[in-house]
Amino acid sequence: MGGEANPSSDAILRTFFNNHLMIFLQRPDATMVAGFNRWKSLGRFVKKGEKGITIFAPCKYKTKIETEDGDERTMQQVRGFRVVHVFDISQTEGEELPDLDAVRPKLLDGDAPEGIWDVLTAHAQSIGYEVVRHQRGSENGYCDFMTKQIAVRPDVSTAQAVKTLIHELGHALLHSEGPVASREVAEVEVESVAYIVCDALGLETGDYSFPYVTRWSGGELSLVRDTADRVVECACRILGSLLEHQGLTGPSNLPT
Repeated sequence: MGGEANPSSDAILRTFFNNHLMIFLQRPDATMVAGFNRWKSLGRFVKKGEKGITIFAPCKYKTKIETEDGDERTMQQVRGFRVVHVFDISQTEGEELPDLDAVRPKLLDGDAPEGIWDVLTAHAQSIGYEVVRHQRGSENGYCDFMTKQIAVRPDVSTAQAVKTLIHELGHALLHSEGPVASREVAEVEVESVAYIVCDALGLETGDYSFPYVTRWSGGELSLVRDTADRVVECACRILGSLLEHQGLTGPSNLPT
């Protein structure tokens, strides 16, 4: 897995899927996983003698390049992967986590890269969808196939708004033409799309995306694995529109 000088978005995305498979294969009963330090910050500690669950994490670096317009931009690149270890909550002890809220999907904080929202909105418009800021119930967003409308709740950070917009744009691109196998399949697909696109943008969404996908997949290996090809195609399509806007080429680099 390591040693690839500049992995493509396809490779990064497949690593995301493979990590789910690796967790389920090593510990099928896993429900909530986090790293050693993450559990420590939550007041829980890994039990003595527990063996970590091996997964891969991307090695990210920043570099400067010149665009076709002659401008210099700071880029984020993934240059291979490193082995890291996570632990299931059952392998830890310590303070109780009421309703496990501490390790459930967390809304993103901070700002998104400048101009990304506008590019994504234009992409949605190009396929016939209007983007609005609106909240329905407790949802972060929704995609209405009948009215051709994508909504994102208005009270979140720009980083979370962009992630939600990518998630809902994934629904529009993947699911508007006909029924899907199940809602579980649909949610696994679009959150995986959001994960890889946000990763390319330099937005760390693992604390949100991993628990989200794990919950919707219900621990089924085949469900996560079978969505891979569709997700790769959709993620690359969105990344392509972002790269085109920035005057760049190549699916694995985007300005941060």
